[in-house]
Formats: sequence, structure tokens, C-alpha cells
Amino acid sequence: MNKALLKSMGWLFLAQACVGVNIVLSKGLVNHLNPVIIMTIRFSFASIFMLLLLIRNNDVGRFKFDFCRNDWFVLFSKAIGAGVAFNFIMLSGLHYTDANSAGLITSLLPAVVICLNILLFRQKMTSKMMLSIMISICGLILINYGALGSQNSKAVLGNFLIFISLIPDGLYYTLSKYYPLKMNNMLKVFMLNAINVPVLFIVILFLPASLWSMVSLHDWTMLIIIGINSGLFFIFWQKGIKNIDAAYAALSTAFMPLATVILAWIILGEGLTLNKFMGMMLVMMSIVIYARK
Repeated sequence: MNKALLKSMGWLFLAQACVGVNIVLSKGLVNHLNPVIIMTIRFSFASIFMLLLLIRNNDVGRFKFDFCRNDWFVLFSKAIGAGVAFNFIMLSGLHYTDANSAGLITSLLPAVVICLNILLFRQKMTSKMMLSIMISICGLILINYGALGSQNSKAVLGNFLIFISLIPDGLYYTLSKYYPLKMNNMLKVFMLNAINVPVLFIVILFLPASLWSMVSLHDWTMLIIIGINSGLFFIFWQKGIKNIDAAYAALSTAFMPLATVILAWIILGEGLTLNKFMGMMLVMMSIVIYARK
């Protein structure tokens, strides 16, 4: 493995670590804060962070939008899909389940993207894809096995919501593949975050103003970290995928559940059951099989 490939994989691993950090920190907030409040603060700070980077690089005045109507539709669809839609459903699910399960289920994204490509764009199903999907399903069953029939049956609902959240997130990656937008990556990251902010502020107008009083100084600190992490994820991801193919990019996602499990244990004190561990191994195996050339 050459130095360029190692460097690219390092950026991608950092991107996946950002996802793990956000899942774990969000779990510590979602039990007492409204998901819309969390998303509004998060996307606001992510947008401010990216705007400051654009200003620092003197890039703001140089950008021109040469978009047709379809380009704007794709940009808004990607922003809302990977932004409001994914995060609202995921945070709603995270309220009922633990960060470990959320991280493990979120790592099923490559399998969901495969299914979306097949259903929406008639991509040919290969034996490798079929095997990857089947192993992913087995891993998902094992992750949920302990919650089925137990007193904590709401965890099944939470896990289901997190899995459903992967559909709008998967659409982002599917649209990125079939409808790539010709724009600077830094500006793209800013736009993907900023488009969600006015949408969320409109929703907040219909929520009780008292919800803001529940946000403590500690919560603000965590949300600022989550917001900055959101911007860093896209930066690290864009740096990582420059010099590698889709197979290695998919392989890097296998690091995310491992990072989430370790962080959930350190920060939240969450343990890892045998079922979840076996489920994690199967999910990671499915990613490796899919990424194998």
C-alpha cells in the first residue's frame, strides 16, 4: 500500500471517526432536547464554520453558480436528504436505542446504497452485492436480537428508525454518483449545511419558545462540537476520496462502527453485548466483501 493510498485512507478514517463522535454526543442530548433544536444549532454552527473557512481562503468572491433548474433541484435534494430528513429520523431513533446500535446500523449504509442503485437506476445485481446485502441483513438481525421480546422493546423501534434514516442519506450518495455537481468542494459543503438552516428555523416557529430554555451551557458546547464535526466530516471525506476508488471509500466505512463502540464505552459507559459484537463483525464483513475488487 503506497503512501498516497495510506494518506487517503487516513483522511477517510478521520471522517468516519467524526460520524462516531456525533452519534455518541447526540445520544447524550437527544433524551432531553428536541431533535429540531439539536439540528438547528448543529447546522447553524456547521454553516458558520464552513463560511469562515471560505473567507479565510479568500474563496467567497470567486465562486459563481452556473446551475440549471435540475442542478438546483439535485443540490436541494441532497442537502435535505442528508440533512433534515436523515438527522431528524436518526435522532428520533437514537432517543429509543443506544449509541452502539445506532453506530452499527448506520454502517449498513453501503448496502442501502446498493439497493437504491438497483431500484432507482437499474444497476445490475452481482453475486458480490447479493452476498454483501445478505450478510448485512444477518448482522442487523443479530443487533436487534437482544431487544426483541425484552423489556426494552422500544429499542427495536429506535433501531428501525435509524435504519429508515439511511434511505434519505443513501439518496445523497446515489445522487452524487449519477448527478455530480460541478462546484468547489468547500462551497458544496457550505451549501449542503446552509440550505437546511432556513428550513429548520421555519419549523422552529411552530414549536414552543420554552424549548430553548432547556439548552444548557454544556449542551451548547456539545452542539458546537457536533456542528464543527459535521463540517470536518465532509472536508476529510473529500480529501480522502480524491486519489482512491469507490471500493476503498466503502471499505473505510467499516471503521465507523468500531469508532462508535469505543467512544460510546468511554463517554457513555455503554457495554457491547455478544449479539451486538457478532452483528458488528457481520456488518464489517459485508462492507469488506462489497469493497473487495
